[in-house]
Amino acid sequence: MRILFIGDIFGSQGRLAIKKELIGLKQKHKIDFIIANAENTTHGRGLSLLHYKELVKYGIDFFTFGNHTWNNEDIKFILDNKNTVRPMNVNKNSIYSSWGVGSRIVKVGDKSIRITNLIGKSITMHKIETDSPFIKFTEFLEHCEPTDYHIVDFHAEATAEKKAFFLTFVGQVNAILGTHTHVQTNDAIIVNGTAFITDAGMTGATNGVIGADPDTILDMYNGRAERFILSPAKGKYQFNAVVVELDDKNNETKKITPINILEP
Repeated sequence: MRILFIGDIFGSQGRLAIKKELIGLKQKHKIDFIIANAENTTHGRGLSLLHYKELVKYGIDFFTFGNHTWNNEDIKFILDNKNTVRPMNVNKNSIYSSWGVGSRIVKVGDKSIRITNLIGKSITMHKIETDSPFIKFTEFLEHCEPTDYHIVDFHAEATAEKKAFFLTFVGQVNAILGTHTHVQTNDAIIVNGTAFITDAGMTGATNGVIGADPDTILDMYNGRAERFILSPAKGKYQFNAVVVELDDKNNETKKITPINILEP
């Protein structure tokens, strides 16, 4: 079993990268199942129903999210679909906790794959309250239905929090794949059967600031403005992902391979 996990898809250039690169990658790496973090897909904030259908058409099988999950009103309809998960540790008293679920099981051939999404406390959620991902996931693992494989998207800002999460749950799941910072890290490893990377990277415009148009961002950092406007950059794209290879005989994790494609 080979799973392709695509780092945060950002804006129109991210969608273009998926359109142009996905079929070839699927063939080259003999991919059986494709997961993508889609929280930045629509203009950098959230996912519209139109773009959800577009990505499904291109071949993405399953979607995870993060702190921008609820920035587009269409998400309430998207999360009804069984090929989506949103951060599990949204506080139960939040109105957003009633939209979608944080973990689902899918069948690929004769294998069952659980896909779980959590968000780190290092991300400021503003109006959306979250619980500790460490405590929430510990409690979840105590009673969840067992599956052949378990893949986790841990969406967090701090690299230290991501590594701490990995060390807490190493050996208990097949893969913990970091998202959110949009910069692919060079630390893909497997320890005690768990694959880990601090961040799978970003699929979007290469020449922006982590995918965003740099103009107002540079103004802020150079003292010409107090804040920036988040909008997707144009220009050439990059495609960041990892391939996680799983052993169908013993359900163990065999290999994790980073993918980094730059448009010529």
